[in-house]
Amino acid sequence: MSRHAALPVRVAARLLLRDPDGAVLLFPYRPPALGGRIAYWFTPGGGVHAGESLADAACRECLEETGYPLADPGEPLARRQFAMRLPDGREVWADEHYFHVRVGRIALQQDGWSEQEQASMGAGRWFDSAALAAAPQPVFPEHLPAILAAADARDAQATRHDVRDGDTLLPKK
Repeated sequence: MSRHAALPVRVAARLLLRDPDGAVLLFPYRPPALGGRIAYWFTPGGGVHAGESLADAACRECLEETGYPLADPGEPLARRQFAMRLPDGREVWADEHYFHVRVGRIALQQDGWSEQEQASMGAGRWFDSAALAAAPQPVFPEHLPAILAAADARDAQATRHDVRDGDTLLPKK
């Protein structure tokens, strides 16, 4: 029996939000124990509530963490599973599902942040590929550039009516 088999599973919906220039939104994790220093960068998203679909969780998390009312995240693009220690100290088997969504220029808001998020997260930042490659702290998921490249390749092969601008499908011009 593997070590993770005994861990409770925490299913999460995570968002790869891309601006019109292709930059991806990341948040810094600044645990109080580090005195506000950044430990790593991560994508918006979080745990799926009981009875909630992955897509509904992605929309809820998007609104809570960014203020952006996402209507439909589409289908997950990637999945990541690993053992993880939550901020409250519990260890879980994380089962993360990543949704790739292109958005317009959005003004980020923190109104929906939980008390724990307010204590440990910093303001979101848009990373282009150069900034992502030069990030001085770790970025999660570890293979984010490869996942974004796969999303770009998928989008390039999309039909005329599959190009996203925010959460609205628009015909290619």
